[in-house]
Amino acid sequence: MQRVSFRIPADSREDVLDGVLPMLPSGIVERHVAEGVTELASFGAALPAEQALRAASPVELEALAYEDVPADWRERRRRFGGGAVMIAGRLMVRSPDDPPAPEGVPELVIGGGGFGSGSHPTTQMCLALLLGIEPEGGAVDYGCGSGTLAIAAAKLGWSPVSGLDREADAIEEAKANAARNGAQAAFAHADIATADMPMAELLLANAPPPVQARIVSELGPQVRHVIVSGFVEGEMEEVRAGYEAVGLVPVQGMAADSWIAMRLGRGDG
Repeated sequence: MQRVSFRIPADSREDVLDGVLPMLPSGIVERHVAEGVTELASFGAALPAEQALRAASPVELEALAYEDVPADWRERRRRFGGGAVMIAGRLMVRSPDDPPAPEGVPELVIGGGGFGSGSHPTTQMCLALLLGIEPEGGAVDYGCGSGTLAIAAAKLGWSPVSGLDREADAIEEAKANAARNGAQAAFAHADIATADMPMAELLLANAPPPVQARIVSELGPQVRHVIVSGFVEGEMEEVRAGYEAVGLVPVQGMAADSWIAMRLGRGDG
């Protein structure tokens, strides 16, 4: 696992992101380092080469550097801090301790240390895929963790929105984060392996294959979109085949490190 970082003039941020974001699917972590200067960083197992990054940027990338970092996202967060993550150039995810997003950029402010806070590539890819769908109906987040995906869906216009997680502490974090973001989302403590599973037009599941299989077994006809991650390359075909068997086919896919994310939709259009 590597980290690439570089510094740019803050007023060039949008133009730089337009060029380099397609090359960095795990997303960008932003940090203010000096007046008028922003540091951008990204993590990955196969980062683009220095020459390719420089060619994609309209301005000089100062202090461009690569370094080996721990593969565990928790260790990386301890070393580098939470930081603010820019998703697809359209949405910032930050902790309450980070500076606010630039004017005009929507943001999610996520507190707590639970999974799904925005630090992990799977959460970031699910958010990027979510930004590609026009809201129409409700959404359910299975294994919601800190509530990031559900809260994002609510702020984008999906309604009603709910989330489930088997960790009681995660549910409390999710409720606090919903209040922090002024989002209308309901969260409940439930084990997805055995609980009744509410359905909606959009399902969000950043969860391993057994959870994906349970979702497939309960799918109703109202489900139009499913965004999934939480599994690696070798598990992708199993997950994809399960959803295809009930009429949901891949529309868009992303990969970061060995993690996979997919957006699936109804094959009937």
